[in-house]
Amino acid sequence: MVIVSSPSSSTGGAPHAGPSSRRQDYTHAYQRIRTSSRTSASSSSSSVLVLVSPDVDAICATRILTALLTEDDIPHRIIPVEGYRGLLRVLREDVEANPDLRSIVMVNLGSVLSLPTTVPLPPACTLHVIDSHRPWNLENLFATTEINERVWIWDDGDIEMKLQRPGGEREAFERLEFDVDASDSESSDGEGSDTGSSDDDDDEEEDDDDEAEDRSEAGDAGQRRNKKRRKRSPAVSGSEGEEDASDDGDRSIAARKRRRKRDRQQPDRPARLTAIERQRLRNVLSRYYNRGTNVGMSVAGMMYLLADKLGRGGRDGLWLAILGLTSQYLAATISTDTYDAFASAYASEVHAIEPTSTSSSGGAGAVDPWSADSPATAGGAKGKGGRSSSGGGGGADGSNMTTAAAALVARARPGDPDADDAAIRVQPSELRFVLYRHWSLESSMYHTAYVASKLGIWQERGMGRLRSLMAKMGFSLTNCRQHFPHMALDLRKTLVSRLEQIAPEYGLTELTYRGFTRGFGFRSSPLSAADVVEGLSALLVAAHGIKIEVEVPGMGFAGGAGGPLGNSLVGNGVGPGGAGSGSGGSELFNAKRLWSLSSAAGSSSSGNGASGASNGNGDPTLPPDSQVDPSTVETSTLWRKNFYEAYRALDRGSTSVSLLRSSLMLSQSLHRAIVGRGTGLIVNQSIRTLKNFRMAILKDGPDLELFTHVDVLAKLARWLVDALRDKVWEQERNRALQKRAAKRAAGRRAKKRRRSSALTGGDGDGDGGEDEGEQDRQDGDDGDDDVEIEFETKPLPFLLASLDPARDIFLVLGQVGAPMFGDTEPNRFGLAFQQAASQSGARVRYDRFETAAVEVRRADLAAFVEAVHLKA
Repeated sequence: MVIVSSPSSSTGGAPHAGPSSRRQDYTHAYQRIRTSSRTSASSSSSSVLVLVSPDVDAICATRILTALLTEDDIPHRIIPVEGYRGLLRVLREDVEANPDLRSIVMVNLGSVLSLPTTVPLPPACTLHVIDSHRPWNLENLFATTEINERVWIWDDGDIEMKLQRPGGEREAFERLEFDVDASDSESSDGEGSDTGSSDDDDDEEEDDDDEAEDRSEAGDAGQRRNKKRRKRSPAVSGSEGEEDASDDGDRSIAARKRRRKRDRQQPDRPARLTAIERQRLRNVLSRYYNRGTNVGMSVAGMMYLLADKLGRGGRDGLWLAILGLTSQYLAATISTDTYDAFASAYASEVHAIEPTSTSSSGGAGAVDPWSADSPATAGGAKGKGGRSSSGGGGGADGSNMTTAAAALVARARPGDPDADDAAIRVQPSELRFVLYRHWSLESSMYHTAYVASKLGIWQERGMGRLRSLMAKMGFSLTNCRQHFPHMALDLRKTLVSRLEQIAPEYGLTELTYRGFTRGFGFRSSPLSAADVVEGLSALLVAAHGIKIEVEVPGMGFAGGAGGPLGNSLVGNGVGPGGAGSGSGGSELFNAKRLWSLSSAAGSSSSGNGASGASNGNGDPTLPPDSQVDPSTVETSTLWRKNFYEAYRALDRGSTSVSLLRSSLMLSQSLHRAIVGRGTGLIVNQSIRTLKNFRMAILKDGPDLELFTHVDVLAKLARWLVDALRDKVWEQERNRALQKRAAKRAAGRRAKKRRRSSALTGGDGDGDGGEDEGEQDRQDGDDGDDDVEIEFETKPLPFLLASLDPARDIFLVLGQVGAPMFGDTEPNRFGLAFQQAASQSGARVRYDRFETAAVEVRRADLAAFVEAVHLKA
């Protein structure tokens, strides 16, 4: 195999580096793609095939990669691949019959597949695997087949730092691969018998020293075999058995002599493993696979490293890398510490590109992006009146100047963008609230899982605590129910500072993190990375094919549909102002309408993503060479159309920006459905608590079709895990308190018995002293009620099953949450699902690259869940 190392890692002194594992840099791998494309016989066909997983991180990485390919005039095709069946179809139709294909690039897929046996590579084709999913299939990394030399694995440092350490997985894999079995040794001994008959006399003399021992061992072996023969065939005489044993002993001695001679002639030949050593190495590999699934560095970040190493990083590539990182963080696949490390590195890159990039929007004394002083509107506001917003007759420096001069100074001042503003800005205190810049503050907090966990918003008491928090901050209910851009300017500017002062009283200590925003000129107010990720995720799920109501942009008045409760407490799956509030009325009062992409953002008339294949808006990242065929899009499934819409939303064109902003309305509706369904499960007590995990089954409801999509079901599972985290922690604490109380009660009873026995002259001696005190401590009666309770917190596995009535199957998904907010736990449901399917005989189908999601026949769900419960 070929391991492609990260440009920032030093692989010269890497252990186990040898000819079977040639190491290359990202730039070397890209150079191979570029060079091989020049050798293609046909200049009209695409020599590079990019297979992309339909997720935000993969789309961002593909954007960076295709921008590089376009700049180098390399024709390429982009094909989204959702699961294994789709991958096999693409390989059959686009790879096997394409002799001009030179490179296949798998983006965020392929790590768990056995690539040498799955992908039929054409003779001159190389496969590049860029995947953040873990664990790796070790055959792709360390096997020594001929085709593995054309499989290039892009490493983010995980392979080099972890798998190749001394005594690690690579050493175990190679020792097992090159282990010589006893049967192989004996067959090779038989083939070399002629050579053994011509041994030199010196070799024979060396073997004579061990001959006596060999004959003794052979005699014992012959006797054992003779006993077995007598048991199997009593008619055989004793003399015949002895002759057979003697013949076997002679052959064994000859075989040992030949092996000793071969070992002397081949000193580098690896020693045969013992059974114990072989089992130990197999356990090393088993532990690696049994750890569960997790993720490594985002593939968008890996592609940005490549672009930066080539000197073509730039602002667009950095923004896409930030989006890839943010998508992992919002999906809770990386920890807060990991996010902070990468976010700090990206912030340094932003400072290098944007000299005035630091913004404290939303913080204490911050510049508000919707105010007249904001970077998005400052130029226009000062240009109108010819004055700065601080008032006075002078200019920015206090001197008298004309309106035109003041406008020029304002335009030239760093940090005041114009219509072409595309700057990235660092937000030191980005609020964790969902889409709060495009929603009301109350609705945003209500739909945030972290707030739900701390306040328990599915209860009236929790809603009361939420409103109490707002009141202590000095926010009226009217202000909190207004859309954030319409709130009072001073409230927006001091929002973060007020939250940091008051929120810890309610347990909300992790409300902010380091974030990023980007300007879009006059076409849109700045969008945060989290907002863009939410919009792209919504397009991937519901851009086409799902009927869902969205809120028409308008003025949200207090007491109207902007209130967060709506009818979500009844569990109908609708969030603020859901179906129960009606869909008619004026648009000024946040009326509802069915989502339609063509009317929302000026999509193509056919409603597909083919328009993104053109270069009509001048975006260099989406050239005609990408060859996104409109006819293919029109006949494809809905998820493929959604992929192209999300891909198109990352353009810089005006229609794409409108599409991105419209996707935020769709994301809000998805969050309403998710939180509505989640609160309904909790309030209706539809969650079953089993020994090893919690479980809920979705069988009905107006939004049931929505939860047959694995991404939406995964978001619901994450919301439930986050919302119930503190509740589970409290239950564990109460259980620990009960155990301690019972232990102390038992200790007090024992102490009372000892004192009573001493007073009545029983078997106690009456002078317990220190011994009695020690006995009291052993009984648990230490007398200190203020000691902090220590108890073990466990992960929060959650299993969700959603019915698809049209196909009569359940989509089953397993989610594992860490006991502490901001931590992550590996997901072991994938292995449990495989074992459960084998044990229960349930009819299941694995058609997704996410191993923790399977499809189970409706009739087999009960047996499958029972088997998972035993294996989890």
